Amino acid sequence: MRRLLVCVCVLLAFIAVMEARPKAAGDQKCKSGPVDLVFIIDGSRSVRPHEFETMRKFMIDIIHELDVGRDATRVGVVQYSSQVQNVFSLKDFTTHQQMVKAINEIIPLAQGTMTGLAIRYAMNVAFSTVEGARTNVPHVAVIVTDGRPQDRVAEVAAAARESGIEIYAVGVARADMTSLRAMASPPFEDHVFLVESFDLIHQFGLQFQDKLCKIDLCIESDHGCDHICESSPGSYQCLCLPGYTLNEDGKTCTAIDLCADGKHDCEQICISSPGSFTCDCNTGYTLNEDKRTCTMIDYCSFGNDSCEHECVSILNGFNCRCNEGYTLNEDKKTCTMIDYCSFGNDSCEHECVSVLQSFYCRCNEGYTLNEDETTCTMIDYCSFGNDSCEHECVSILNGFSCRCKEGYTLNEDKKTCTMIDYCSFGNDSCEHECVSVLNGFFCRCKEGYTLNEDKKTCTMIDYCSFGNDSCEHECVSVLNGFFCRCKEGYTLNEDKKTCTMIDYCTFGNHSCEHECVSVLNGFYCRCNEGYTLQEDGKTCQADNLCNVVEHGCEYQCVSTPGSYYCICPEGHLLQDDGKSCGSCRSSNIDLVLLIDGSKSVRPQNFELVKQFVNQVVDQLEVSGHGTRVGLVQYSSRVRTEFPLGMYKSKEEIKAAVMKVEYMEKGTMTGLALKHMVENSFSEAEGARALSRNVPRVGLVFTDGRSQDDITEWSKKAKEAGITMYAVGVGKAVEDELRQIASEPLDKHFFYTADFTAISQIAENLKLNVCAEESQGEIEVKNPCACESLVEFQQATMTTLNQLNQKLSAMTMRLEKLENQLLTRK
Repeated sequence: MRRLLVCVCVLLAFIAVMEARPKAAGDQKCKSGPVDLVFIIDGSRSVRPHEFETMRKFMIDIIHELDVGRDATRVGVVQYSSQVQNVFSLKDFTTHQQMVKAINEIIPLAQGTMTGLAIRYAMNVAFSTVEGARTNVPHVAVIVTDGRPQDRVAEVAAAARESGIEIYAVGVARADMTSLRAMASPPFEDHVFLVESFDLIHQFGLQFQDKLCKIDLCIESDHGCDHICESSPGSYQCLCLPGYTLNEDGKTCTAIDLCADGKHDCEQICISSPGSFTCDCNTGYTLNEDKRTCTMIDYCSFGNDSCEHECVSILNGFNCRCNEGYTLNEDKKTCTMIDYCSFGNDSCEHECVSVLQSFYCRCNEGYTLNEDETTCTMIDYCSFGNDSCEHECVSILNGFSCRCKEGYTLNEDKKTCTMIDYCSFGNDSCEHECVSVLNGFFCRCKEGYTLNEDKKTCTMIDYCSFGNDSCEHECVSVLNGFFCRCKEGYTLNEDKKTCTMIDYCTFGNHSCEHECVSVLNGFYCRCNEGYTLQEDGKTCQADNLCNVVEHGCEYQCVSTPGSYYCICPEGHLLQDDGKSCGSCRSSNIDLVLLIDGSKSVRPQNFELVKQFVNQVVDQLEVSGHGTRVGLVQYSSRVRTEFPLGMYKSKEEIKAAVMKVEYMEKGTMTGLALKHMVENSFSEAEGARALSRNVPRVGLVFTDGRSQDDITEWSKKAKEAGITMYAVGVGKAVEDELRQIASEPLDKHFFYTADFTAISQIAENLKLNVCAEESQGEIEVKNPCACESLVEFQQATMTTLNQLNQKLSAMTMRLEKLENQLLTRK
């Protein structure tokens, strides 16, 4: 983190000096190392256009000082208002020119100020590997805003900092300091900046110069001193040359004004200098050789007036003037002869042509001027007698065209005519044939059809309507005859008239396990007595699977619809294989340990907690089919270090425990219990299904009072069938521990005042996992005793009865299958 801060501070030092520092070769720059830098800029409506331009220049100046590149510094820009706009990502550009072009093309969003939304976008998207962020370089965000956020920023900014993003908050003018501190990374004096206006935004990095880069502010900054800059550590002051005085701004100098007393002989302007003065003239005048008087400048004498006719000199310039009979054009230089046609009294029908001191009329092409020399008449080309039109000649401008009489159309030769074929228009709607006639058409049907009343469609002769078809189901008329057709689900017999229902069972593809029953348009499957048809509608399942399958249950098989399960006698537990019974399940549990990682534990004691966890693991039979262990650490938040299904051996678990990093912060025990109930014992995280009857055990280790309520989730954990152990150390509250622990408390609740004694608790905890085995209290019976012999005989008779039942069921099933085969033959 210290290395990241140094890199960012060096970057900020560049900001303060980028405009004023010299650019000579060999200049040693305070350059940043590889950094992923994202600007988050405020584009709300409160940012005025010239202020946005200053912010745009601010980003460009910073980028110019960075060593940008794919393996150097990467830069991204995000603009926000009521929404978030990704201007360009970290992966998009590798050169200054590309970035500057993209920044110059930004258009302000001009809406609200949703700063929290922008920070969340930067955390989830802008700093993602998909958008070009790297995992091995610092992530830095610079937020520039001028107002109070319209959404909440504290939580999302904390999450961004937690994800490894270092945030600098730059506030301008109306920005809220409380919001800036909520966004920025600590320490605030290095990460929060507030300037009075956007014009001063480039100065917010000055305080880093002397501390990080040893910068001479007189050389590296835009100090603004008129004459002399005197540098001091971390600051500077301005001085003036002799004969000058320092103004109130502390930077500029003013010379003694000898012209102020009016004791000079300058005709127009007196210019004071230290101990002297000079004369000058107003704009448009030049100083004479006596250095006192002034003469107006003759711009026409320069020879660059470009006047077509005459140049007239005036103050600060010249005018062009035209000779008599001409008018000055809009370019104020050239002249044009007077246009008599423009006076509007020429009376020309088509075109007026202006000439010197007069005009005449001219006709457009294709027209001839009449004798009045004003009006025009179109030339009649048809009167020449060479049109060759079959019907009629029509004279047009610059030529003629041929026109046909009504009911005819002009042919491609543009001279002859053909009668219009109305059928060719495609809108006759005749079903069969269209017959064209003069100025119309009529429809005609093909042989064997008759024209309907609409005079367009045709209908085939219906032979079925004669009543002599003899069809059992349906008569279908065809051209010049008919045929019989059966209803759906029936087939036509050889007489081509009667129908028989289709037997779908005879097709041999019904796949019924027992019996196929044919019905109209299909079939259905039916099972033999003692069986139930399954959901697939084809296979059959015996009503009692325990009688027909090799279930392998050690004690008793219980049949369920389509399945079965094994049970054990009272006092025994079903083992992992789901068939055999045992007296204890100590080697087969799902154990989740919740360990307190709050700041009150302290790092050295947290190492003892991890040793305690490994000491508990040493007492367990860990394997994929035996005990599974999961570990959850909590403080102000909850973090799963590894779930139940991750590791299959003690060695893997103990190695993972020693790699766990201390979280610090608060003590949210209730939140941890909620996480355990909802997530840790889910099958997705490796917990075995409840139907397998694997005991679920939760162990809570804490050293203090919970900062949230534990009542609800302590109760829900026990209601979910989780056996809860509570281990407290030091300032842990015994009432809370007793509320967490399962009954009886003397076996599930442990407390010690010192972390060094928790190893003894681990030893005691071993006794409560399976008390009968650990204390040697399992009764060993004599196999030759009378009671043992009776139990063996009863178990043997039960097994034989079960085998006889299975044999009878299999025999019945074979007989039914043989009968079905004989029936099909």
